[in-house]
Amino acid sequence: MKQAMIFLIVLSLLAGCKRPPDAYEHTLSVPDISDLAMSADLQKACAARRQKLAETIGNGVAVVRSDGDHDGGRHEFRATNNFYYLTGLNQYGYILTLSGEDPPSYSLFRREKSIFDVIYTGTMTESDTVMNHFGPDTLLPLQEFGPSIIRFILSGTPLYVDREDGFLRDSISRTIARLKASDTLLRNLDPLMDEMRIHKDETEIARMQKAVDITGEAFRNACRVSRLGLYEFEVEAVIEYTFRKNGSSMPAFQSIVGSGPNAVTLHYTENIRQIRKGELLLMDIGAEYGHYCADITRTVPAGRKFTPEQRDIYELVLKGQKAAIAEMLPGNYLMAGHNRCTAVIAGGLYGLGLLTDTASAWQKRFYTLYPISHFVGMDVHDAGDLGAPYPVIRQYMVSDTLLGRKLEQGMVLTVEPGLYFRRGGLEQLFEMAAGEASPEEIRQFVDQVAPAYQKYEGIGIRIEDDVLITGDGNRVLSGSIPKEPDDIEKMMGL
Repeated sequence: MKQAMIFLIVLSLLAGCKRPPDAYEHTLSVPDISDLAMSADLQKACAARRQKLAETIGNGVAVVRSDGDHDGGRHEFRATNNFYYLTGLNQYGYILTLSGEDPPSYSLFRREKSIFDVIYTGTMTESDTVMNHFGPDTLLPLQEFGPSIIRFILSGTPLYVDREDGFLRDSISRTIARLKASDTLLRNLDPLMDEMRIHKDETEIARMQKAVDITGEAFRNACRVSRLGLYEFEVEAVIEYTFRKNGSSMPAFQSIVGSGPNAVTLHYTENIRQIRKGELLLMDIGAEYGHYCADITRTVPAGRKFTPEQRDIYELVLKGQKAAIAEMLPGNYLMAGHNRCTAVIAGGLYGLGLLTDTASAWQKRFYTLYPISHFVGMDVHDAGDLGAPYPVIRQYMVSDTLLGRKLEQGMVLTVEPGLYFRRGGLEQLFEMAAGEASPEEIRQFVDQVAPAYQKYEGIGIRIEDDVLITGDGNRVLSGSIPKEPDDIEKMMGL
């Protein structure tokens, strides 16, 4: 009976009704997914991308499959990122070749469907439609792909292939060996594509904004139901229902819905615990829309208000995040926001009695668990050179000596500081800080901050926004999603 009542209330909230709807009522709005069609703007954008890649590879040929070896755990077909980026075509069974000759030659090869394929998955897109909408110079049957590759190899043409496409790389590598050609002909496409994909054009930004807006609606709906004594997976269901209801094909990543002690686990995904009043609920969620991802985190009180201790930490994380966003400007270095945020949070922790020395790397590292920014786009952790290898960034993330690459117009990055007070966390310092501090130093620190740490133990707060670097500043794509503590409490009290 309880679950049935909750279900009716959830439907009522999602439909915006004043009462539980009748069994046959359906008052939800109709989503608009017209922007997913192959528009003239997207055609132009894909053509410009192909032209830029062709100029980069010179006398080489890019070879990209729509079918990938790895689907990222998604539950529907999704063309590989580089294939979709260059074509706008989201169908399986295709291979693209793009030559760097002048003018470039763009061909699509596709596998013909058998009668059983048609029975299971439907008919193929008409050839004229593929030619008119996606603009290849030639559309060929897949049987002609092998001979084309042989011709390229025999002419000494370099072939650029996705790093993760093991099937295609192995096939071409075997052909190169059989023809006794140089194995240097097989090259890695990713560095070229990664640099292109860092800078988002207007069509990409529009889709990312739509993904963010859908995620914001899902967050609000989740907040409306999280007070009802639900399980985490029930809140997750509301979130992902909202995604699908608004035309999102799938989550951009596995939703994190962590309540109480689960909020301190960075990538908690079991989502099986019952939410209790007085606890925090951390939701790290993102819709994917038209191949582009959102990545948003909000932390809310499962009741109506933050406790004083929860609010202390929330306001500190938010202060650090705002300081970081202010540094996300064209010409500034990527790590400038992280470095500023680290300094702000360290000062706040010192004021709360949780640090004894704001210059101590190992003390700050205990609370600073990850760099707060990464690229986001077609992948939630999107392609792109950060200006230093990730292990190096992690090593120096509590100092201000590492800068990373300069920020440029069109980049989209997350800003996601967090503080996580794990139960028994102080004792973990003896392993975490080994080699940086002596056991005696660590014990002295633990004894000194333990009273303050116990006050906040079990609290996990993360606040994450997606930020677009513009020509003269930045735009917080998720700026309309509430994050001020008073706004959060007002929303939770409705």
